[in-house]
Amino acid sequence: MSALPKEPVARRIYDGRVVKLDIERVTLPNGSTIELEMIRHPGAAAVVPLAANGDVILVRQYRHAAAGYLYELPAGKLDPGESPLACAARELEEEVGYRAATLVPLLNVYTTPGFTDEVIYLFLATGLTPSSQRLECDEVLDVVQMPFDEAIARIQDGSIRDAKTVVGLQAVYLRDPGEDAESVAFRPLTTADRDAAVAVINTAAQWYREFLPDTEFHDPEMTAQQWEAEGRRMNWFGAFVEGTLVGVMALEYVQDAALLRHAYIEPEFQRRGIGNMLRKNLEVRVEHGSRIVVGTYAGNYKARNSLEKAGYVLSSNPEAVLRQYYRIPEDRLRSSVTYEKILPPRPGR
Repeated sequence: MSALPKEPVARRIYDGRVVKLDIERVTLPNGSTIELEMIRHPGAAAVVPLAANGDVILVRQYRHAAAGYLYELPAGKLDPGESPLACAARELEEEVGYRAATLVPLLNVYTTPGFTDEVIYLFLATGLTPSSQRLECDEVLDVVQMPFDEAIARIQDGSIRDAKTVVGLQAVYLRDPGEDAESVAFRPLTTADRDAAVAVINTAAQWYREFLPDTEFHDPEMTAQQWEAEGRRMNWFGAFVEGTLVGVMALEYVQDAALLRHAYIEPEFQRRGIGNMLRKNLEVRVEHGSRIVVGTYAGNYKARNSLEKAGYVLSSNPEAVLRQYYRIPEDRLRSSVTYEKILPPRPGR
């Protein structure tokens, strides 16, 4: 009885703003054939935001289905093409007005598998900094900060009843503190980080010798003065492991595009996914523009594979894109390509 059923025969009954309702004729693993009402949902993300003092930040939100207010984690459904991580970062900012330096995946859960395929992805958010709250017209809520132990007690006394909130809070409560020992933190870089950032860039750039001709290899790749000059027209960000800067990247807005620039990861921290996490961290910080553009060397097969896996598409005319958006030496222009990702429209963008 372990075999899965064949693809069901479905008919769409309702196609709504949030959910879609299908009637599906299904043959179960035991051979029985029945009709099921299935609610199809795009999925959602929820965040457990922890303040520096250990408090948890929740919302007290009016829910018509519950005929009253519920204490909940900041959460919302995924926009088309949006990753759970990007959704979590967006909802954290929109609902409670904070950005997180670090978003760590906790787990994902089916909400009610008896009649819906909805999955909620849960994240732990730390390193919070104030931003601006942006509520939709149907979001009636107050932001509530309380000691974490009080939130757990409220689960036990029944005053916190929202399922995703119960699961998320308990996942953090049961989390092994050792799991965070190797966690990666992300934050904007300041002039105090200049020397460390330049050291990361020049160390990581040595890897370019593998695919750049000697005439196009620069040593050093960047000076402190160049780093400061770049910072006057773009924003630098860093990835930190146990407080040590191990990766840098910059975000620059040019015309209709958000450019991800100067991506470098210390060699000993490569192949750990830190570059991808840093890129995703910047992606969720993009505030305007219709697309994200990333330039890399044509021979940088690692970066190109990573971008393609992340949904970026090679520009149809990379040279034209480079000339339109970038200020780079002519030799680097000849050896570079660009990748693009269209940003899905959403409120506030």
